[in-house]
Amino acid sequence: MKVIPLESSGNSSKFHAVSKRGEFDLAFSFTLRTKVWQLGDAEAELAAAKDLAEAIVSRQNAAVPLRKLYVFAEHNVEPTFKQTLDLIRKTGLY
Repeated sequence: MKVIPLESSGNSSKFHAVSKRGEFDLAFSFTLRTKVWQLGDAEAELAAAKDLAEAIVSRQNAAVPLRKLYVFAEHNVEPTFKQTLDLIRKTGLY
């Protein structure tokens, strides 16, 4: 799987993921990545995006297409990155 950062015109961080099952984008809100998950730099954000992309694809039902965009913000995730990642790995994200 490839995950690359995208240019962003706002405060959010955006990434494009390409897997055998398809392509999709991920977006992290400014508040989520800086205040809640406390991702320190661009490398930490990219590592988080890679982990989330792999978790999304691994739990995706092959009969259902991947969404084009997955938005992560402080109001739709668990309190920590690890909890969010574990939940997606367990239940998927649809």
